[in-house]
Amino acid sequence: MDEKMSVLEELGRTSKGRLRYSKDVEIGTKSGDAAGWLGRLVVRINDVDQVLSALEAELQNEQNGESPRSKTQEGLSPPNKPSQRGTQHKETIHARPQASQDLSPKIIPPAKGPTGSSENGGDIVRAQLQKSVSVYEQERQETVKETVVKQKIQMEQQIAGLWQQAQQQLSILQDQHRLNSRRQQDKVNNLLLHRGEKSQQRIQQLEEDHRQRARHLDAQLQEAIVRQTQQQRRKQAYALEKLRQLIKQQEESNEAAQAMTTLLSDFGQKDALPADVLSDAHRAMMLTSNLTRQVSAASQAGGTTDQVLQLAQTTLAEVKAIKTKVVQAVEKAREEARKADEERARQAQEQARVQAAEQEKQAALKQAEKATAEKAAAKTSSTKPAVPADSKEAFLSTYTQNIKRYRDLQTNLDTCVQSCLPLAKPTDSQLKKYAFDLQKAVNTPLNAISSHSASHVTDKLERLCRLLQGQQVEVSDKRVSATSHPMATLYCKELLARKFMKQGIEQIASNHESAFPIAAVAVGVWMEFPDVGELLMAHFHRACPYIVPFYPPRLDGQSDEDFYKSKGYAYKEGTVEKQDKFLKRMSGIMRLYAAIVQTDTGSKKHPHGVAHGWCWLSSVINLDPEMDVTATLLYDFLQVAGHALMKTYGKQFHKLLHILCRDYFTQIQAVTGAGQGGPVSRLKGLLEECIKTQRIATPKGMLTSVFWTS
Repeated sequence: MDEKMSVLEELGRTSKGRLRYSKDVEIGTKSGDAAGWLGRLVVRINDVDQVLSALEAELQNEQNGESPRSKTQEGLSPPNKPSQRGTQHKETIHARPQASQDLSPKIIPPAKGPTGSSENGGDIVRAQLQKSVSVYEQERQETVKETVVKQKIQMEQQIAGLWQQAQQQLSILQDQHRLNSRRQQDKVNNLLLHRGEKSQQRIQQLEEDHRQRARHLDAQLQEAIVRQTQQQRRKQAYALEKLRQLIKQQEESNEAAQAMTTLLSDFGQKDALPADVLSDAHRAMMLTSNLTRQVSAASQAGGTTDQVLQLAQTTLAEVKAIKTKVVQAVEKAREEARKADEERARQAQEQARVQAAEQEKQAALKQAEKATAEKAAAKTSSTKPAVPADSKEAFLSTYTQNIKRYRDLQTNLDTCVQSCLPLAKPTDSQLKKYAFDLQKAVNTPLNAISSHSASHVTDKLERLCRLLQGQQVEVSDKRVSATSHPMATLYCKELLARKFMKQGIEQIASNHESAFPIAAVAVGVWMEFPDVGELLMAHFHRACPYIVPFYPPRLDGQSDEDFYKSKGYAYKEGTVEKQDKFLKRMSGIMRLYAAIVQTDTGSKKHPHGVAHGWCWLSSVINLDPEMDVTATLLYDFLQVAGHALMKTYGKQFHKLLHILCRDYFTQIQAVTGAGQGGPVSRLKGLLEECIKTQRIATPKGMLTSVFWTS
């Protein structure tokens, strides 16, 4: 019995362990745990597969014919004692209905027999027991299979139900999500629509405000345009009225000047008029010319200023006053001429009466005068070569004209300087600033002149010409014009002429080659503005009267300071300038003058060319030389302009050089003191070289035609 019970308990344990999966599934299902159903479902399916695999393995072993003995050896303990076998036969094997579910076989114990047959009965019981166990195992396996299949079907149904439930929940969630999205979108659309309506209203309001503001501004602009137009019309009318007054005054001034000119031309005896009357007439012409330029500039600009109008009134009054003075002087001169004519007529009659008486005396003295003339001619031929009478008369005429021109130029220069005093010595700060700008407009290009290139020289000439023409020129990053003041143009011309002369003193005296580009610019300005050339010659004569040529004599009662200043010396603090400095300054001025004379102007007419240089040289050798000065100026002039004179006059110039070497150089040596022969030695060397080579070398730095075409 103990053996049967142990077999049944072992079987029960084995079956119970194998059915643990189904119980766990039922418990889990009944508990309704849905949190991790999907994970546990996969685990349970794997367990079912393991159970089925185990049952199939057992069935396969049984089919392979394994003996109950071997099974007993695996899970059962065979009986060892006989007492136990007997006991087993006596016990009744009870089935366990709960574990087998009323499917276990009923084992009927064998009938009791004699003691000797107990071993056979045990074998039978064991065989029956093994058979019953085998049947029980097959039934149990089938039952387990059916249970597993049912549980699998049930689990699949549960999975399908859960899947369907999950699909339903997912569909519900999707519907809710779509509904919420639609609501949110409707809410956003409503908000955007509301804001769009407000924005549209705001834009419409802004557009309306802008239109109103534009209409208001347009109205203001139209009013401003009307006011500006009216103001411009008033200004134009006022400017035109002032311009008419200016033109009227200019016409009256021109009429007065023209009448004065006609009066002087008809009179024809200007020498009989006082010098101040002629200078005043010349001044009136200059004032009228300046006023004409001002009127022309004002007409081009379309209006004028009160300052120009006041200047026109002053000019008209002055011209009329000068005209009155000229008329009175002419009438007085005519009266004096009439009286002189009457006196001459009376004298002619008296002379005619006396002439008859004198004819006899003249006839008697004729032979005596002839003898005296022959004796004087013999004496003159023995002491000095004879000079033709016509040559002396020509020299005297030329010299007289030079002196007269010298005085006229000085008078003109004084008048010009006096007229420019408002700008030369301004009292107003604004006018002082304007005068300073004009000075810079003149000095800047003039100080920059060099022989760098032809375009460089031409640029400086054009800048100066634009300034004198009244155009705007750039000075220190601003524009300045000579038309802003009535006397600005005249002031610039006088300043430019004075600066040209100072270039000879300050620059050319130390750098001889710089004379040629400066002279080229001076000649260019002179050709465009002849009055600048007149002012330049006036400054030359005042600083160096030997250019006239004129050696000022010492007048009676004249002080040392006045005498030396008239000769060109500087006189400071009661001390006269040293001779070497004086000669250096005179040399610089003469070199600039000689460079101007020899400057080639191409096809254009030179305003002061080599003809004036010939006149100067021929006039100098007809005057008595002065110590140092004459030799220095002759040397500088011949070294700079001698080449051009020889090229132009050829043999005539050679003759002049022979006269200079043979006659005049002896006079120079005679007036030269001991120890002062430096200038004379230089002149002698130059003359000897010229006579020897029959040529004068081209001066260094001269601007040739190659320079102007490069």
